Amino acid sequence: MKIAKITPLILFLSCISLLGITSEALHQKIANTYSSFSSFQANLKQENYFAQLNKSITYQGNIYFTKGRMVMRFTKPSFQRLMISGGIVELYDSESKTVFRSKMRPEFGKMNPVEILQLYWKKSSVNVQSSKGDLANVTLKPYSDPIIVSISAVVDTKTGIIQSLSWTNKNNDKVTYNFSNIKTNTKIPASIWQFTYPKDVQVVEQ
Repeated sequence: MKIAKITPLILFLSCISLLGITSEALHQKIANTYSSFSSFQANLKQENYFAQLNKSITYQGNIYFTKGRMVMRFTKPSFQRLMISGGIVELYDSESKTVFRSKMRPEFGKMNPVEILQLYWKKSSVNVQSSKGDLANVTLKPYSDPIIVSISAVVDTKTGIIQSLSWTNKNNDKVTYNFSNIKTNTKIPASIWQFTYPKDVQVVEQ
């Protein structure tokens, strides 16, 4: 009885068939999906892992973005507000009553965490594997980057919407975003973009 020889090419094609989508098709699906959004809002859970301290901090709040601006508002463990608009980043920390203000790095000019994945896709090795149902796990390894060594995401292959996104830097610090209760192309209240800092706030220019 002859046993069929499974070559690397056959194995690769089999993986694509089981997943039902190639990395190129998935990338185009994500790009088409997010370019069709006039607005995006979701509940957001962000986890920051600091390798040197072996410590994680989890933030819970909401994310909102439209063309040209984005706001992240966290209510736990304390109130923080991050706003990006006009190429300027402002992070307000309620505990220290401090606003940290800086210019945004040019490579992150597309504003939101989701588009970081799109930004790095073409300059990374990409691995796509099936997960549960229509979900796919995507891992990117940038060919050359001064900060980021890997990016991973969970993507709904049917809708092109990213459910979670994480990136790891060269110090092995890791940031993970989990999105839930996602709403697209709905009006975002004007109050989201407005905020009055306390009178005794201190501003740190970076």
